[in-house]
Amino acid sequence: MLKGLKHVASDPALPDSTTVAIIGGGIVGVTAALTLAEQGIPVCLFEKGEIAAEQSGRNWGWVRKMGRKQADVGLAQLADTIWPTLEARCGEPTGYRVNGSLYPVDTPAQLEEQDRWRREIGDPAGTGSVLLDARQTADLLPGCVRPFIGALHTPSDGCAEPFLAGPAIALGARKRGARVFTNCAVRGLETSGGRVSAVVTEQGRVACDTVLLAGGAWSTLFLRHLGVRLPQLRLRASVCHVEGVEGPDICCSARDVSLRRRLDGTFTFAKRDLNTTHISPDHFRFLADFLPTLKQNHQLIAMRAGLSEFLAEWRNGRPWGDDDPTVFERIRVLGARGEADILDRARASLVKAFPAFEGMTVIQDWSGEIEGTPDGMPVLDRVDRYPGLFVATGFSGHGFGIGPAVGQVMAELMLGQPLSHDLGAFRFDRF
Repeated sequence: MLKGLKHVASDPALPDSTTVAIIGGGIVGVTAALTLAEQGIPVCLFEKGEIAAEQSGRNWGWVRKMGRKQADVGLAQLADTIWPTLEARCGEPTGYRVNGSLYPVDTPAQLEEQDRWRREIGDPAGTGSVLLDARQTADLLPGCVRPFIGALHTPSDGCAEPFLAGPAIALGARKRGARVFTNCAVRGLETSGGRVSAVVTEQGRVACDTVLLAGGAWSTLFLRHLGVRLPQLRLRASVCHVEGVEGPDICCSARDVSLRRRLDGTFTFAKRDLNTTHISPDHFRFLADFLPTLKQNHQLIAMRAGLSEFLAEWRNGRPWGDDDPTVFERIRVLGARGEADILDRARASLVKAFPAFEGMTVIQDWSGEIEGTPDGMPVLDRVDRYPGLFVATGFSGHGFGIGPAVGQVMAELMLGQPLSHDLGAFRFDRF
């Protein structure tokens, strides 16, 4: 378990029924629960482990518009309007603040690449992103000795605290009437008259009209149990949490290292754009879907192979009955220590740029499993094969910041309300 992750106790007993059941206690699931509960809709959220214990608590904590693809920059802008409201709505701290984001660069080619994004996506969307010269960049990075030639900067971007935000929103949803069940895995669904009619959990059956699957890296396996194919692969991202040093209070990501000051003055850092993927049966199932992406991004993904891990994933993916204990109960929290070689490279880059970090003290390190899709964009849609089932997954490492927007829009979609953002780019059937 992550040190510092705020604990959310489980509600004591399952109800016989609810209107909406949400599978997954990450940032999307808890915000959907909050949105529904605020409208008086009976909702139960089921998390197999702890709230935000997987990638929603293990990410960098950025809330950014900068650098996003055309399809999801609008979701980021919607999230910008939601994040500032959450502490008041929930009565709990999320750690959200506006401190800006910065992509400093080393070469003219990199600067031109960032400026192209600004011209083609940032400016038309109104993100307020600006290009900085070397002096302006240095002013934002006190203590930095690396001679960056410039940067892309978005002053209105911000951050929140992953250890706080998901639990805060879950507690806020509970205050509005949502029921939150932790250490309670959903094993399957029941249908009646061609529609979803219940979720089957390890603690019993709960009748419902609608289900939202927001299970992150587990979503593909759950859907395969239902006979639904969704191509996702797991990418493992490593992060280190340190203290005992002073540094800039801005979300900063150079080509080889990323750094963020946390609310308590400690820092997290990571190797930018280098994740690992451990070869599993899904790599063969979805080879045709992912081959173009893996070829194009081979420098950004380190392939790892191990027989024991491959066999474990194969066993975890075997079919099960809804009355049987499942992998969701055997593995309550998906995550591990950070990968040492990745973090060593990140640390070397960090110390070279900020010599003061030579004296930092490590609090903890960790890795989180990111669910990646072939095009790097999420799936936010209904599942036609199961009327009443909706899915929000596939965020490919950029879901925390837009999570509250996605949770809100998915709640609107489930209720048949006008959507705050068009979801056409995130259709299930594009795969």
